[in-house]
Amino acid sequence: MGSEILRGEIRLLKSEDIDQAFNIESEGYPSDEGASHDALVFRQSEAPELFLGYFEGYQLKGFICGTRYPGPHLQEESMSNHCRHADCVCIHSVCVEKRSQSKGIAKRLLNAYIERAKSLEPHVSKILLICKAQLIPLYTRVGFEFVKKSSIIHGHDCWYDMELRLSR
Repeated sequence: MGSEILRGEIRLLKSEDIDQAFNIESEGYPSDEGASHDALVFRQSEAPELFLGYFEGYQLKGFICGTRYPGPHLQEESMSNHCRHADCVCIHSVCVEKRSQSKGIAKRLLNAYIERAKSLEPHVSKILLICKAQLIPLYTRVGFEFVKKSSIIHGHDCWYDMELRLSR
């Protein structure tokens, strides 16, 4: 992580921020792995409380989004569904624009997201996500635990189930 101090702010994304989020998503994921523009619109409109961005001024530098879904593990259908009263939050994207990576933005977003999830009603019992092998250390640093190789297939790489159990 770089030594520069992060001066941006974390706030909820609005519908007018989705184009910026989609550009970052498209830059950060291969086309067979990234969320579509429609998927991001769905997540922001159905679960706006679960769509956070890191902004420097009006410029979105990174974001994290998800939906609520009844666990116990993140399922393919959770990516296009939101069950408002489910006890699990499924993270679908953690993405930082390339030129802003390795500055601690993803970690800051994750920590803010975890705190936000703890405050949601009804209570969230755990946060679920899938990630590639090289990102497991990032997620374990903020408290996630490795569960198993995921059954979800996106693109050519293997994905791994991670979870973070929450307590109040």
